[in-house]
Amino acid sequence: MNIGIGDENLLLGENDIAIININEPHRITKTREDNEILFIQIEESFCRSVLPDSNYLFFYCCSPYHEKQTPEKYRSVKEYIARLLRVIFEKPERELKKNIENLLAAMLSYISYNFDFLRWGYGTKPFSEKLVKRLKQIAIHATSELDVQLRLKEIAAEAGVSLKHLSSDIKDRFGLTFQELLYYSKCVTASKLLLSTNKRIIDISLECGFSDAKYFVKYFRHFFHCIPSEFRKIHQADTQTLTAQVEYRYCPLSRALIQK
Repeated sequence: MNIGIGDENLLLGENDIAIININEPHRITKTREDNEILFIQIEESFCRSVLPDSNYLFFYCCSPYHEKQTPEKYRSVKEYIARLLRVIFEKPERELKKNIENLLAAMLSYISYNFDFLRWGYGTKPFSEKLVKRLKQIAIHATSELDVQLRLKEIAAEAGVSLKHLSSDIKDRFGLTFQELLYYSKCVTASKLLLSTNKRIIDISLECGFSDAKYFVKYFRHFFHCIPSEFRKIHQADTQTLTAQVEYRYCPLSRALIQK
Protein backbone atom coordinates (compact mmCIF):
# COMPACT_ATOMS: atom_id res chain seq x y z
CA MET A 1 0.00 0.00 0.00
CA ASN A 2 0.99 3.62 -0.39
CA ILE A 3 1.17 5.55 2.84
CA GLY A 4 1.90 9.20 3.37
CA ILE A 5 3.18 10.16 6.84
CA GLY A 6 3.92 13.82 7.45
CA ASP A 7 5.80 14.93 4.34
CA GLU A 8 7.00 11.43 3.37
CA ASN A 9 5.42 9.07 0.84
CA LEU A 10 6.19 5.37 1.28
CA LEU A 11 5.40 2.09 -0.41
CA LEU A 12 4.87 -0.73 2.08
CA GLY A 13 5.34 -4.26 0.83
CA GLU A 14 4.83 -7.71 2.30
CA ASN A 15 5.83 -7.92 5.98
CA ASP A 16 6.62 -4.19 6.18
CA ILE A 17 5.47 -2.22 9.20
CA ALA A 18 5.18 1.49 9.97
CA ILE A 19 4.11 3.44 13.04
CA ILE A 20 1.89 6.49 12.67
CA ASN A 21 2.42 8.72 15.68
CA ILE A 22 -0.29 10.25 17.83
CA ASN A 23 -2.15 12.90 15.78
CA GLU A 24 0.36 12.59 12.92
CA PRO A 25 -1.16 13.56 9.54
CA HIS A 26 -1.31 10.55 7.25
CA ARG A 27 -3.07 9.15 4.21
CA ILE A 28 -3.35 5.64 2.82
CA THR A 29 -4.05 4.68 -0.78
CA LYS A 30 -4.21 1.25 -2.34
CA THR A 31 -2.00 -0.13 -5.07
CA ARG A 32 -3.22 -2.25 -7.98
CA GLU A 33 -2.84 -5.45 -5.96
CA ASP A 34 -5.70 -6.65 -3.78
CA ASN A 35 -3.75 -6.61 -0.50
CA GLU A 36 -4.70 -7.31 3.09
CA ILE A 37 -3.36 -5.00 5.80
CA LEU A 38 -3.30 -5.43 9.57
CA PHE A 39 -4.01 -2.22 11.49
CA ILE A 40 -3.45 -1.92 15.24
CA GLN A 41 -4.76 1.32 16.72
CA ILE A 42 -3.80 2.05 20.33
CA GLU A 43 -5.66 4.78 22.19
CA GLU A 44 -3.62 7.88 23.02
CA SER A 45 -4.75 7.81 26.65
CA PHE A 46 -3.47 4.24 27.06
CA CYS A 47 -0.11 5.11 25.47
CA ARG A 48 0.39 8.04 27.79
CA SER A 49 -0.73 6.08 30.84
CA VAL A 50 1.88 3.32 30.41
CA LEU A 51 4.85 5.37 29.16
CA PRO A 52 6.81 7.30 31.80
CA ASP A 53 7.92 10.13 29.46
CA SER A 54 4.61 10.80 27.75
CA ASN A 55 4.96 14.57 27.25
CA TYR A 56 7.08 13.89 24.20
CA LEU A 57 6.20 10.87 22.05
CA PHE A 58 7.56 10.57 18.54
CA PHE A 59 8.63 7.22 17.16
CA TYR A 60 10.51 6.57 13.94
CA CYS A 61 9.58 3.04 12.93
CA CYS A 62 9.31 2.36 9.21
CA SER A 63 10.76 -0.87 7.86
CA PRO A 64 11.26 0.20 4.20
CA TYR A 65 13.72 2.86 5.39
CA HIS A 66 15.24 1.34 8.46
CA GLU A 67 14.92 -2.43 8.79
CA LYS A 68 18.12 -3.43 6.98
CA GLN A 69 20.20 -1.40 9.42
CA THR A 70 18.41 -2.66 12.56
CA PRO A 71 16.70 -5.97 11.72
CA GLU A 72 16.66 -7.20 15.32
CA LYS A 73 14.52 -4.26 16.47
CA TYR A 74 11.90 -4.82 13.77
CA ARG A 75 11.93 -8.56 14.42
CA SER A 76 11.07 -7.88 18.06
CA VAL A 77 8.14 -5.60 17.16
CA LYS A 78 6.77 -8.22 14.76
CA GLU A 79 7.06 -10.84 17.50
CA TYR A 80 5.03 -8.60 19.83
CA ILE A 81 2.37 -8.30 17.13
CA ALA A 82 2.27 -12.09 16.65
CA ARG A 83 1.96 -12.60 20.42
CA LEU A 84 -0.87 -10.06 20.53
CA LEU A 85 -2.81 -11.98 17.88
CA ARG A 86 -2.30 -15.26 19.72
CA VAL A 87 -3.51 -13.70 22.97
CA ILE A 88 -6.69 -12.48 21.27
CA PHE A 89 -7.52 -15.94 19.94
CA GLU A 90 -6.15 -18.30 22.56
CA LYS A 91 -6.71 -16.79 26.01
CA PRO A 92 -9.97 -17.25 27.99
CA GLU A 93 -12.37 -14.35 27.70
CA ARG A 94 -12.09 -13.44 31.40
CA GLU A 95 -8.36 -12.82 31.01
CA LEU A 96 -8.49 -11.19 27.59
CA LYS A 97 -8.49 -7.49 28.53
CA LYS A 98 -5.76 -7.87 31.15
CA ASN A 99 -3.52 -9.93 28.87
CA ILE A 100 -3.93 -7.52 25.95
CA GLU A 101 -3.15 -4.51 28.15
CA ASN A 102 -0.07 -6.20 29.65
CA LEU A 103 1.26 -7.14 26.22
CA LEU A 104 0.56 -3.69 24.73
CA ALA A 105 2.32 -2.06 27.67
CA ALA A 106 5.39 -4.25 27.11
CA MET A 107 5.37 -3.54 23.38
CA LEU A 108 5.03 0.23 23.90
CA SER A 109 7.85 0.19 26.42
CA TYR A 110 10.09 -1.55 23.88
CA ILE A 111 9.10 0.83 21.08
CA SER A 112 9.47 3.95 23.23
CA TYR A 113 13.13 3.19 23.81
CA ASN A 114 14.18 1.51 20.57
CA PHE A 115 12.35 3.79 18.12
CA ASP A 116 12.47 7.12 19.95
CA PHE A 117 13.48 9.59 17.24
CA LEU A 118 15.32 11.94 19.59
CA ARG A 119 17.34 9.03 20.94
CA TRP A 120 18.30 7.35 17.65
CA GLY A 121 17.56 9.75 14.80
CA TYR A 122 17.92 7.77 11.57
CA GLY A 123 20.93 5.89 12.91
CA THR A 124 21.83 2.87 15.03
CA LYS A 125 23.76 4.50 17.89
CA PRO A 126 21.80 6.32 20.59
CA PHE A 127 22.61 9.61 22.25
CA SER A 128 23.32 9.50 25.98
CA GLU A 129 20.21 9.34 28.17
CA LYS A 130 21.11 12.69 29.70
CA LEU A 131 21.25 14.39 26.31
CA VAL A 132 18.02 12.72 25.17
CA LYS A 133 16.27 14.03 28.27
CA ARG A 134 17.50 17.56 27.61
CA LEU A 135 16.56 17.46 23.92
CA LYS A 136 13.04 16.38 24.84
CA GLN A 137 12.78 19.25 27.31
CA ILE A 138 13.77 21.68 24.56
CA ALA A 139 11.28 20.11 22.15
CA ILE A 140 8.48 20.55 24.67
CA HIS A 141 9.28 24.03 25.96
CA ALA A 142 11.18 25.92 23.26
CA THR A 143 9.12 28.70 21.73
CA SER A 144 11.65 30.52 19.53
CA GLU A 145 14.90 29.98 17.65
CA LEU A 146 16.70 32.11 20.23
CA ASP A 147 15.33 29.92 23.01
CA VAL A 148 16.60 26.80 21.22
CA GLN A 149 20.06 28.30 20.76
CA LEU A 150 20.33 29.24 24.45
CA ARG A 151 19.26 25.80 25.62
CA LEU A 152 21.59 24.01 23.21
CA LYS A 153 24.43 26.25 24.39
CA GLU A 154 23.71 25.20 27.97
CA ILE A 155 23.77 21.52 26.97
CA ALA A 156 27.05 21.95 25.08
CA ALA A 157 28.69 23.68 28.05
CA GLU A 158 27.46 20.97 30.40
CA ALA A 159 28.83 18.27 28.08
CA GLY A 160 32.15 20.06 27.72
CA VAL A 161 31.90 20.53 23.95
CA SER A 162 31.37 23.54 21.73
CA LEU A 163 27.95 24.54 20.46
CA LYS A 164 29.24 23.98 16.92
CA HIS A 165 30.32 20.43 17.78
CA LEU A 166 26.97 19.62 19.40
CA SER A 167 25.02 21.14 16.51
CA SER A 168 27.06 19.16 13.96
CA ASP A 169 26.51 15.95 15.92
CA ILE A 170 22.76 16.51 15.95
CA LYS A 171 22.65 17.27 12.22
CA ASP A 172 24.71 14.14 11.45
CA ARG A 173 22.19 12.00 13.33
CA PHE A 174 18.94 13.62 12.21
CA GLY A 175 19.79 15.17 8.86
CA LEU A 176 18.41 18.47 10.16
CA THR A 177 19.47 21.00 12.75
CA PHE A 178 17.53 20.87 16.00
CA GLN A 179 15.85 24.15 15.08
CA GLU A 180 14.72 22.62 11.79
CA LEU A 181 13.33 19.58 13.62
CA LEU A 182 11.24 21.87 15.78
CA TYR A 183 10.06 23.87 12.78
CA TYR A 184 9.07 20.61 11.11
CA SER A 185 7.01 19.68 14.17
CA LYS A 186 5.30 23.07 14.09
CA CYS A 187 4.56 22.68 10.37
CA VAL A 188 3.03 19.24 10.96
CA THR A 189 0.73 20.76 13.57
CA ALA A 190 -0.12 23.52 11.11
CA SER A 191 -0.94 20.99 8.39
CA LYS A 192 -3.62 19.47 10.62
CA LEU A 193 -5.16 22.89 11.23
CA LEU A 194 -5.08 23.67 7.52
CA LEU A 195 -7.06 20.51 6.77
CA SER A 196 -9.44 20.48 9.72
CA THR A 197 -10.30 24.18 10.10
CA ASN A 198 -10.92 27.26 8.02
CA LYS A 199 -8.65 29.44 10.16
CA ARG A 200 -6.63 32.12 8.41
CA ILE A 201 -3.02 31.32 7.53
CA ILE A 202 -1.75 34.10 9.77
CA ASP A 203 -3.77 32.79 12.74
CA ILE A 204 -2.48 29.24 12.21
CA SER A 205 1.05 30.64 12.01
CA LEU A 206 0.73 32.32 15.39
CA GLU A 207 -1.02 29.35 16.97
CA CYS A 208 1.84 27.06 15.92
CA GLY A 209 4.51 29.29 17.42
CA PHE A 210 5.83 31.24 14.44
CA SER A 211 6.68 34.85 15.25
CA ASP A 212 6.06 35.92 11.67
CA ALA A 213 3.85 34.36 8.98
CA LYS A 214 6.63 34.68 6.39
CA TYR A 215 8.75 32.22 8.40
CA PHE A 216 5.80 29.86 8.58
CA VAL A 217 5.38 29.98 4.78
CA LYS A 218 9.14 29.57 4.27
CA TYR A 219 9.48 26.46 6.42
CA PHE A 220 6.16 24.95 5.34
CA ARG A 221 7.25 25.17 1.70
CA HIS A 222 10.61 23.61 2.64
CA PHE A 223 9.03 20.58 4.32
CA PHE A 224 5.81 20.09 2.33
CA HIS A 225 6.98 21.46 -1.05
CA CYS A 226 4.13 23.92 -1.36
CA ILE A 227 2.88 26.96 0.52
CA PRO A 228 0.12 26.54 3.17
CA SER A 229 -2.70 27.87 1.00
CA GLU A 230 -1.77 25.46 -1.82
CA PHE A 231 -1.61 22.56 0.66
CA ARG A 232 -5.10 23.36 1.90
CA LYS A 233 -6.47 23.65 -1.64
CA ILE A 234 -4.97 20.32 -2.71
CA HIS A 235 -5.80 18.20 0.34
CA GLN A 236 -8.73 19.69 2.24
CA ALA A 237 -12.07 18.02 1.57
CA ASP A 238 -15.47 17.96 3.23
CA THR A 239 -16.80 14.89 5.02
CA GLN A 240 -18.97 13.78 2.11
CA THR A 241 -16.06 13.90 -0.33
CA LEU A 242 -13.75 12.05 2.06
CA THR A 243 -16.36 9.37 2.67
CA ALA A 244 -16.79 8.85 -1.07
CA GLN A 245 -13.05 8.27 -1.44
CA VAL A 246 -12.92 5.48 1.13
CA GLU A 247 -12.80 1.96 -0.22
CA TYR A 248 -12.05 -1.04 1.98
CA ARG A 249 -13.34 -4.39 3.17
CA TYR A 250 -12.89 -6.18 6.48
CA CYS A 251 -10.98 -9.46 6.64
CA PRO A 252 -11.22 -11.96 9.51
CA LEU A 253 -8.48 -11.28 12.04
CA SER A 254 -7.72 -14.98 12.10
CA ARG A 255 -6.17 -14.60 8.65
CA ALA A 256 -3.30 -12.68 10.22
CA LEU A 257 -2.34 -15.75 12.26
CA ILE A 258 -1.50 -17.77 9.17
CA GLN A 259 0.72 -15.12 7.61
CA LYS A 260 4.51 -15.22 7.87
